[in-house]
Amino acid sequence: MIGEAQDKICRRGEIFTSSTLSDSFTPSVVIIEARALIRECLALCLPKKLDLPVLTYADVNSWSQDPAGASACVIILSGLDRQVDGEQSELVRELSRWEKEVPVIVFSDNESRSQIANSLRSGAKGYIPSDTPLEVVAKAIKLVLVGGIFVPANVLLETQLSEEAGARADAKLDFTARENDVVKALLKGKSNKVIAFELNMSESSVKVHIRNVMRKLQVRNRTEAVIKIAEIVRGQSGAQEDDDFPCCA
Repeated sequence: MIGEAQDKICRRGEIFTSSTLSDSFTPSVVIIEARALIRECLALCLPKKLDLPVLTYADVNSWSQDPAGASACVIILSGLDRQVDGEQSELVRELSRWEKEVPVIVFSDNESRSQIANSLRSGAKGYIPSDTPLEVVAKAIKLVLVGGIFVPANVLLETQLSEEAGARADAKLDFTARENDVVKALLKGKSNKVIAFELNMSESSVKVHIRNVMRKLQVRNRTEAVIKIAEIVRGQSGAQEDDDFPCCA
């Protein structure tokens, strides 16, 4: 399926190089989404917010066969989370490769940081979760159109909180540098095996550091350790929602 899509994208790339075609169309927002209801709702609502026409297609094939699609000033790929892992990133990568002057935005039900990071690494200029308010969606598209990159604010906040939490807990509890690294990983919900790999140490060393952290915190297990560290950080930085800090069993 990806190979076929690549062929379609390649042919569409040839259309974009034709000045006679591109000059005959008003710049438009292209949305590629298999679900008819989502397509129709976006096509109805977005033009009023963007002052741009919106063209919608069920798939890359439909878009590649429509000459009007050459007017795209931004491409929104929707519903990629329903594809097989790897295919979504490959499709974003191919679109970004062939449509170098046309930014790609991913619109998805998946809000995981790993999925967002994969999309951006593949060349997407924005990632919009499907529960984003329409006003924010419009502003995100406008940001991308002027050369910016849109990432959900809650993802940036969670990343910042996770990174800052370990440092604050370290200052409060006098963790060693290595214990602090382990604390940061615990706050992100990582397993001993992943922590060992990322910090280039053995799993037994990770367990020793976790035991030392639990001893300093005076708790019985890692879950209690994460909860207590989160409470300490909240006490220093102000109230935060409980789910800002992922716990691990």
